[in-house]
Amino acid sequence: MDDMEKKLKRLEDQVKTEQASKEKKAPKPVDSERTAKKSGHPVTELLVGLVLIGGGVFWILNSFAVTFTWGSLWSGWGIHVGMVTGLMLVPLLVGIGLLFFLDRKWIGWTVTAIGVLAILITLLTSVRFRPLSATLWQYVLMFGMVAAGAGLALRALWKHDRS
Repeated sequence: MDDMEKKLKRLEDQVKTEQASKEKKAPKPVDSERTAKKSGHPVTELLVGLVLIGGGVFWILNSFAVTFTWGSLWSGWGIHVGMVTGLMLVPLLVGIGLLFFLDRKWIGWTVTAIGVLAILITLLTSVRFRPLSATLWQYVLMFGMVAAGAGLALRALWKHDRS
């Protein structure tokens, strides 16, 4: 019997050493709770991302000066195509007059709409944007804030949906 007990004891020792060597070699499972704490809460990531986007866009928009030249349709390469400001009012005034004069109102509304459209197009094309002087570092920070905020917001919206 002693011989049998010795063999059993040896077998138990072999099994224990094999299990110990397997535990050392096997990678430890990733703790999902620990990785969730590392990435942050999705609502916090989204809010920080939106604040970064808002701050960057605000800073970018404040780095431009807007000027306005009334009556300018197009100017570039030294060529200036403009319209006398009084001429833009003629279709509008004619259209208003036709609204009260004609029985067919659609003609008056059409001419009035053309007049309003001419004024709107002239207003929009006469706005000029001029960048204010800033360093390259400031521009990198401005656009970097927008990019970092967009990355955080997108990660908060898409990455946490999948898990």
